[in-house]
Amino acid sequence: MTSDSIAVRAVSACYALMAAVTVLATAVGFWLSYAGLHSFAVRAGLSGPEAWAWPSSVDLFILAGELGITISTLRGGHPDWRAWGYFAAGCAPSVMFNVLHVAVHAPGWGRYAVAATPPLAAVLALAALMQQVISLPAALAHLHGRTVSSPVASDAETAATASLRATLAAGNPWSQNQLQEQFRLTRAQAAKIRQQVLAGSNGHQAPEAPA
Repeated sequence: MTSDSIAVRAVSACYALMAAVTVLATAVGFWLSYAGLHSFAVRAGLSGPEAWAWPSSVDLFILAGELGITISTLRGGHPDWRAWGYFAAGCAPSVMFNVLHVAVHAPGWGRYAVAATPPLAAVLALAALMQQVISLPAALAHLHGRTVSSPVASDAETAATASLRATLAAGNPWSQNQLQEQFRLTRAQAAKIRQQVLAGSNGHQAPEAPA
């Protein structure tokens, strides 16, 4: 086993460990945050199922923001600032209400904040989802072009180059039109391949074969 392979395995193991630790830390953070928000909801006047459901309107919105950041990063390599904005819009009230839940009594405006949070979270979550839906066609086109179109074009050019070299060695090289027709290349691709192959044939320019 070479030192490079050992380094690659070590880096992969560190990535896996980092991912596991991140998931664990996130789960613990959501659990404690949920408990704090539930306590604040109770002090603000909610009870029963409502008190248990209210924290979800805050913490699940944070999760939606995290997913938006992940999607935008995977799609284009750079996170969308709007996804970070939605994430911050969920984190801010979560942190504030978690801090306030340690107070002996909830502030007077706490009831209004508790009442306003669910509809605001629903509206912002819908806006975040629509942002991803609107950008989905462009994202799919980008991914399709990166993972499908490019390799196909590259394979066609490679095959055309090898074939041209073989026909050149036989004394009857493909013409530009033949390269375009046989390998479905554009005029620019065919011209580039002929120029590269013929320039490398010991400086002897082969005659243009008839189409």
